[in-house]
Amino acid sequence: MNVPDTVKEQYKNNSRHKHLVIRFPDLNLQIDHKSMHQDSMRLKESVLDGDSVEFVGGIASIFQIDIENLSADVKGKRIEVEIYPDGHPDDVIPLFHGIVDSAVKQANRTTKEIIAYDELYTKGSINVSEWYKSLEFPITLKNIRDSLFAYVGLGQMETDLPNDTVQIKKQYNPESLQALSVIKAICQINGVFGIINRQGMFEYRIPPSGAEAGTTAPYPSVTMFPSGRLFPGTEAQAGMQAECFSFYKELSHEEFVVKPVDMVTIRNSEDDGGVSYTEGDGTGSNNYIIQGNMFSYGLEKSVLMGMAERIYRNVGGFTYIPFSSDNNGLPYIECGLDAVSYVMIDYGRSDDGNTVYEQKAFCVLNRELTGIQALRDNYSAQGEEYQTEFITDLQTQIDILKKKNTQETQETQQQIEDYTYSKDEIDQKFSSGGAWWDVQSVPVLPTTLAANTMYLIQIETMVE
Repeated sequence: MNVPDTVKEQYKNNSRHKHLVIRFPDLNLQIDHKSMHQDSMRLKESVLDGDSVEFVGGIASIFQIDIENLSADVKGKRIEVEIYPDGHPDDVIPLFHGIVDSAVKQANRTTKEIIAYDELYTKGSINVSEWYKSLEFPITLKNIRDSLFAYVGLGQMETDLPNDTVQIKKQYNPESLQALSVIKAICQINGVFGIINRQGMFEYRIPPSGAEAGTTAPYPSVTMFPSGRLFPGTEAQAGMQAECFSFYKELSHEEFVVKPVDMVTIRNSEDDGGVSYTEGDGTGSNNYIIQGNMFSYGLEKSVLMGMAERIYRNVGGFTYIPFSSDNNGLPYIECGLDAVSYVMIDYGRSDDGNTVYEQKAFCVLNRELTGIQALRDNYSAQGEEYQTEFITDLQTQIDILKKKNTQETQETQQQIEDYTYSKDEIDQKFSSGGAWWDVQSVPVLPTTLAANTMYLIQIETMVE
């Protein structure tokens, strides 16, 4: 976020009075800090909330605060929140745009607890099955996402995604399909994190890769890197701007680095080999598996390979150190875009018995901002050392499977009809030398086949 350095220092030092402004545009109502319980403000944002690296996002942000003497009914109304430090009224930082989910009046008090979610929470639950069935196929992924966001009434940031030009054919006829399921599928098949940004627009965020994602390097250069004793904490992140904390309340991090993705596989199910793309010798030890994506179903392998290669360009090399921290609140930090670094003691090095410091950088994938005057931030990034597979949306997978099973049932029924005959036809087709054929239903074909016997193989399909 483009914020002047002078304003950043106000938040880092936590020394200036801060102004939180809340607006309800539908009611033409504005609330200032005098009516707010200062320690009740809470903002949670995330692009990744699990241990496995999932290039999807689609997680709704949450804003919460207690407001005094609020008589207006704000439930279901739009809410906009912004903040600025004393003396900088023109340097406003937007914090949240969303819809109030609940406004609960506290017992025996004049206080209302406001809980709001961004619009992904409400519009993501819209049933878009009729929208999907109304599309004119074949259609590009770009036209699909533009049409979807227009249908649910959600704005999106203008951008070009890797697989925008891929042509999609109609694959199934859903009776129920959530908008969020489709949005997640779009993000996954392009290798991006999707999130509603501070302006209330859906934004596609490409993860930083390689050295940009959490390694350290001498700063400003190897030749100019000063002694740790003279100038401690001078290592900074290579290739990506990181906000540095010299003082913080708490920091914990893993000793390992999440291994970078070095292969991308697209497949329909565990039984499907699918296609895999990697670089170098053609092998990969950390395979990112895209399984059951509604927009990969039914495509030719050559098309899928091109999609996998373009996804790899976004996600290949993405690595970071899992961590959690508690420090002064920096409202301009954004999940999936920014990094933070911390000056800490390096217990692995010593210089003539003196303490040596290092500066280690971390990617912010989750954040929780609390308070107003005593603004605090908790940043975190979860992760396993090696990637595990991730299925975008189980319901979408079930819908596809149901369609596939329906097709197979129809084909089987047609085959049965093809082999249904009248008594006279049976007399002509299945009698031989006056001997009738025996029909047996079996789970598997026997090793030894009996003469004049027709075997019907039993097939069982179950959808959970």
